[in-house]
Amino acid sequence: MIPANEHPQILISCYYKKSVNGEDIVNRHAFAYQIAGSLTVQDGHEKVIFQPGDFRFNVRNRLAKFVKQPGESDPFKSLSLQFDEETLREFADEHHLIAETTSYVPPSFQLKKHPLLQNFVDSLQQSLPYFTEGNNDLMKIKLKEALIVLLKVQPELKDILFNFQTPGKINLKAFMERSFRFNLSLARFAYLTGRSISTFKRDFSGEFSMTPAKWLQQKRLDEAYYLLKEEKFKTTDVYAEVGFEDLSHFSFVFKKRFGVNPSSIS
Repeated sequence: MIPANEHPQILISCYYKKSVNGEDIVNRHAFAYQIAGSLTVQDGHEKVIFQPGDFRFNVRNRLAKFVKQPGESDPFKSLSLQFDEETLREFADEHHLIAETTSYVPPSFQLKKHPLLQNFVDSLQQSLPYFTEGNNDLMKIKLKEALIVLLKVQPELKDILFNFQTPGKINLKAFMERSFRFNLSLARFAYLTGRSISTFKRDFSGEFSMTPAKWLQQKRLDEAYYLLKEEKFKTTDVYAEVGFEDLSHFSFVFKKRFGVNPSSIS
């Protein structure tokens, strides 16, 4: 990833080989433009593929898996603006904006193609040199300009951009069944379900009758077995797909559970 400047709020991402980010929490709202290559985003609900020329919006505090795929002759390349909370609060105060309750939105979704968005990204690409020396004042102006354009094109983004609440307590079982493939710490799982770590462990034990660590390992191994047997995944691909960091550890615990090496499943 190549930053447009030292500050991480305007970024040019460029990859020449396929890049799989096994899991990620979108920490900031972001507006992005796909320049070349494709981006696949999965969150357990659905899969979305962004192609060159697509505009997308990333929602903070959402879990997702990202696959960045270069084109046949071009690298993967995208331009993104990440909105810090301070800038969003300032903008909301200046324009008297208050978020209303919204229903579920995916971690990344396509925005309408609109001349205003295209003109904005074209001008941004031309002005990137102005941000190479940490011009924070210019950065904030550009971020606020982006907010004006986004709200003009899709006013409903107001209820996402200016919702400053931390995640509320949600259904633990449904969330974990959907999110066990993500390799997160228990503290992050707790936060995303609206719980302290102690409450998360207590609620988890009551819901699943075992510790989170044991349940996660069993669930991931069962899913790995299914993918190897039915979907014909390769061992070198499946371990990261189900949330393991290390292939050797995955192979060790897989054999311990099923009595065979994962490579022998067919």
